Amino acid sequence: MNKKGFTLIELSIVLVIIGIIIGSILKGQELIKNAKAKRVLNDTRGLEAMIWTFYDRKNRFPGDCNQDGLIGYNAPNNITGSNNLSNNTDPTIDACKTNPNEDNVNRAFSDLRLARVAPYSKPNIILAKHVANGFFHIGYTTVNGQNYNAIFIYNIPAWMAKIIDVEIDGFENGNVGLVRRHDIRDGGSGWPLEQYDNQLVSIEYYFDQEP
Repeated sequence: MNKKGFTLIELSIVLVIIGIIIGSILKGQELIKNAKAKRVLNDTRGLEAMIWTFYDRKNRFPGDCNQDGLIGYNAPNNITGSNNLSNNTDPTIDACKTNPNEDNVNRAFSDLRLARVAPYSKPNIILAKHVANGFFHIGYTTVNGQNYNAIFIYNIPAWMAKIIDVEIDGFENGNVGLVRRHDIRDGGSGWPLEQYDNQLVSIEYYFDQEP
């Protein structure tokens, strides 16, 4: 009685096909990850452009109510940031014009909207959200006793932070450069090891001056 089965050539072809399928899936996942990181990076650049446009018009940074050169909101040193972003469609409620107290997450975003650099009636909680389901903040952090203006990106996976770091600084190091880790201590700390790339972190981007 003859027994039918796969030849070695047939098995090799099947394994090659499986390898191609798995490779395509992994490549597709990598493309999706890169696209998401690119979107957050582009949104960061867009927010930076709005800040400098505001500065050009008003001769101060958004959120710098006393015009001392420092955006006076002290961004929280954690992963998720603040949940106090405003839902107001009227930016005058939260802008420096009516609220001179600088230490509030809404001041910079509402200033941008009031100057019509950002969409006037889009609430801050929507304006500040990014595609990784976290939020941008605009404020300052302290490094070695000195205060520096920065854009903060909260609640992103470490792999995304690393991609953004390389795109802006040209190298991957969460301790130095314009992009640093923010959620461990002010001034940044190293990125998680590769096996922890899905760990959520927050980053600071020094758009004004590098510490």
